[in-house]
Amino acid sequence: MAEVKKYYWLKLNENFFEKEEIKVLENMPNGKDYIIFYLKLLLKSIKTEGQLKFRNVIPYTPEMLSAITNTDIDTVRVAVDTLIKLGLIEQWDDGTLFMNDIQNMIGNETEW
Repeated sequence: MAEVKKYYWLKLNENFFEKEEIKVLENMPNGKDYIIFYLKLLLKSIKTEGQLKFRNVIPYTPEMLSAITNTDIDTVRVAVDTLIKLGLIEQWDDGTLFMNDIQNMIGNETEW
C-alpha cells in the first residue's frame, strides 16, 4: 500500500503586514530581514504545530537557526529577542521556540 502524502500550507491573512507587530518590525533597522526570518520560522514550524526543535528533540540554537534559514547570526539573535518581546514567539524553559500565531495560520490535507 502506498504511503499517503500529507500537504501543509501557511495562510497569511490579507492584513498580515498591517498588524502592529509587523509594522514595528518593518520600521526597525534590518526590519525586513526580521520579517523574512519570522516567515521562515513559521514555515519551519508548520509540521510541529508551532514548536521549533531539531528532529523534534533538540531546541534550535541561534547558530542552528542561522544555518537552516540562511540568515546572519546577528540578525537571528536580534530578531528572536525582538519577536519574543513583541509576543510573536515564546521561548519555553527547555529552550524551545514556539510560534504563537501558528495554530490560526496552518492548514493541511491528504491527497485523498
